[in-house]
Amino acid sequence: MARVTAFVAITLLLLLSACSGKVRHDFGGGGAEADVLVLRDAPAVELSIWEGAILFDLRDYDQWAQGHVQGARHSNLEDLDRGRGLPQDKQAPLLFMGDSPMDKRPEQAADIALKHGYSNVQIFPGGWRMWVDAHAARE
Repeated sequence: MARVTAFVAITLLLLLSACSGKVRHDFGGGGAEADVLVLRDAPAVELSIWEGAILFDLRDYDQWAQGHVQGARHSNLEDLDRGRGLPQDKQAPLLFMGDSPMDKRPEQAADIALKHGYSNVQIFPGGWRMWVDAHAARE
């Protein structure tokens, strides 16, 4: 029963996050919207990377070291807030990914990037787990 409840909750969260191409700027609901592109599935992430997006993996280093999207940069919110690892080109496409749909770091990283003046900000709320699941289904 607990697994079914967890599955329903996660599915509902994914459906709600898929309803819009925008991310709330305050991430608490009710605030102004920021122009952040929400990528809903692994093929959209692959296309974005193919088109030149810089992928930032925000998971813990140990998680990143065990596996990550090829070419992904490991980073954390503190480094991003200080501008470390961000490109000089404010038009460069930035893509942020965390661990799972429950991970709020991609939204926080998007907020940081917007505050630094970046205009082409994207997030993949499904995170590493959805990436792995999508690629396992292909095999």
